[in-house]
Amino acid sequence: MKLRKTLIRIGVVLLILLATILVVRAVFSYAEGRKLARTLAELKKQGVPMTAADLAAPCPDEDNAARLWKVAENLLTTGEKRDKALFGRAWMDFSAGKPVSPADKVALKDLIIRNEKAFQFLTAMGDKPCFLYRDPNSSLLENPSSSALNWIHAAKLLILAAALSAEEGDVQMAIDRIRTGLRFAPLVAQEGSLIANLIAVADTRMLTLYLGDILRGRKVGDDALLRLMGELDPGPWPGRLAGAIRGERTVFIEAGGYALRGSLKGIESLFGEPSIFRTVGAWLLRPVLKMDVRKALPIYQELETQARLPYYESRSFLRSRGQEIMKRPWYAFLSKALIANFGAAFMKQALLEATIVASRTGLACRLYKSRTGQYPESLEALVPEILKEVPIDPFTGKPFVYRREGEGFIVYSLGSNEKDDGGRSTYMITQMVMEKDDDCTWREDR
Repeated sequence: MKLRKTLIRIGVVLLILLATILVVRAVFSYAEGRKLARTLAELKKQGVPMTAADLAAPCPDEDNAARLWKVAENLLTTGEKRDKALFGRAWMDFSAGKPVSPADKVALKDLIIRNEKAFQFLTAMGDKPCFLYRDPNSSLLENPSSSALNWIHAAKLLILAAALSAEEGDVQMAIDRIRTGLRFAPLVAQEGSLIANLIAVADTRMLTLYLGDILRGRKVGDDALLRLMGELDPGPWPGRLAGAIRGERTVFIEAGGYALRGSLKGIESLFGEPSIFRTVGAWLLRPVLKMDVRKALPIYQELETQARLPYYESRSFLRSRGQEIMKRPWYAFLSKALIANFGAAFMKQALLEATIVASRTGLACRLYKSRTGQYPESLEALVPEILKEVPIDPFTGKPFVYRREGEGFIVYSLGSNEKDDGGRSTYMITQMVMEKDDDCTWREDR
């Protein structure tokens, strides 16, 4: 009898405790829901994109470069087993500064000929004002960049084609190949996601890096130099990074919405396979999910603001913000998982901007020599006739290093380690900042 009364009392206590927990949870969920709704309403009022459809700028079919890319993508012939092996060997040799074997060079020329039709579509893409490959109304969570590998292969193939043309004495064709790449590579950033922006950054930097190797020691006319300088414009890239951050905020809002509705769509990796226990757990945690989403949203606005600043001004903020994100409380598992490593994205863009400006400055020095008969003694001599201002290193906030070397010159940024490595560069990267030579350089021997 006593045992029965004890069990009843325990049951009543547990019921009261459970009821109290549910009431507290309901009140907490209601309060956080109201706060989150106000936050989202304020963002919407400010014109912040809330969905993938909001993010997609108008891009009618006749203006959409993605339509041409889909054709070019189907025409690219680097995916066959034999071609893939050849392409891989040729690229490894070329990127390591080694000569391509005679047999591979013959086969590579044939591969390039078979891709000429694709190159024509890549060239036509540069005349289009917009690019939208994905369905503008579908979630960004459902739209991974499936064309990423093909986009990178197209840029590499253009570089190899340019190198072969230059080697055979057709420098103008080599320049045209690189210009095609420099015009189409940034387009994918308009997709609006961080991964799309990173692909655009990687391709553009790769094309810019090898431009110097292809042109070094070869005669180039003034008109071609000016056209290349026009293509090498760092100005739009901060806006592209800011756009990628807006896209990531949209992804975060979409993922948060799925989680709050009890759906694991697009975020299965956070919870594992669906089960009754995980569903109940997601329901219980819904109030703290709301709080996590609400408190994390301002991070994106801060990052978007920083994206428009020079890297040397945003660097300290990025470091401190990265540490704060890593130390977020236990309940912030959604923001910990979904807020990307923007420090790496900012770093990669700074390296791109440094590479672009170094190359643009190198071309300006060549143009100066064409007009005066010698390279400038300092970068100030380029202003204002060729450059509007002395180029500033995005890593230091100081002018690029420039010096005459014999009959030639060297100009470079100090790179991510912010050390003067004498213009030496090691492009094999295994971590974000390495103790290595990573100056972003343009050099002319004569």
